Amino acid sequence: MMGIGSRQQSLFSSNSRHRYSYGGTLRNKKIGRGQRPLSTHEPIHVVFKINKTRLPGKSLRSPICFPLVQRLLKKYSTRFLVKVEQVSIQNDHLHLLLRAHRRCQFHHFFRVFAGQIAQQLKAMTGTKDDHEKKESFWKYRPFSRVVRGYRAYEIVKNYIQLNKQEALGKISYQKNRLRGLSNSDWAIFWT
Repeated sequence: MMGIGSRQQSLFSSNSRHRYSYGGTLRNKKIGRGQRPLSTHEPIHVVFKINKTRLPGKSLRSPICFPLVQRLLKKYSTRFLVKVEQVSIQNDHLHLLLRAHRRCQFHHFFRVFAGQIAQQLKAMTGTKDDHEKKESFWKYRPFSRVVRGYRAYEIVKNYIQLNKQEALGKISYQKNRLRGLSNSDWAIFWT
């Protein structure tokens, strides 16, 4: 009796790394073109990445964009019954930690929230679509990842908090900022 060949094994195991992720730069790969994995039991880490050239203040933290994003987040999370556990608004992207009871609630929230941010920022600045450039408002489709397990949940919560502190200017950005941090170092980010 013959076992599974190496080629067949590679087909079964090729998607294991990105099995719970979707969107962002994964869409450029064949692996990332399936159905968006969502869970009604575990939280979802979502990242919306924007083209900075399309923003009025060149930042989502500008006095024009920041209150608008907060207002739209509250409005549409309430409307679609999506619980926002944590949020971090950066200069060119948003980090969200979300929960919902139904898969369709996530889909409606992603579609409407992203669309309303783009429409209202365009309306506020009076910019029109430049079809010659073919540059979209969002750089990628929203990246989402199902956060499975308590340890992964704690890591995502700390990561979002770290991004929030960097956006506020309390911590300077370093490339290897997540390596070798102790529990006391993480506790500083939450103060």
